[in-house]
Amino acid sequence: MFSQAQIPGIVTSFVNDTTTNTETEYLVFASPKALTINYVIGIQVKPVNASGTATVTAAIQTSNENTNWYEYGTSTTVNTAGTVAAYSWLITDSPFKYYRVKLVSSGTGVTNFTGNMLIKKKDI
Repeated sequence: MFSQAQIPGIVTSFVNDTTTNTETEYLVFASPKALTINYVIGIQVKPVNASGTATVTAAIQTSNENTNWYEYGTSTTVNTAGTVAAYSWLITDSPFKYYRVKLVSSGTGVTNFTGNMLIKKKDI
């Protein structure tokens, strides 16, 4: 996990979301703003198993126009049959303007999600 002490910058929270049974949801920002220069990005997802034994994966998605989204890297499992684990990604060269987290749930259960993105201007 990253912390503000490790990477001083601006922390922005995603809108909280919930996955229920088999579905796809997205952690997004209430008012997304395009990043205009190269930044170091830290993204953190915090799941809480509310009920059941769903399995949920999380993956970063990126976009340059906030319309067409593409997977960045590979997904990771953040809830395995009711056992949850927070997860963080660190992107040291962020060439994209927009970021969100795709959450894919399978099985039966409810998982609540919070998360944030830490943004730091890259030292030149």
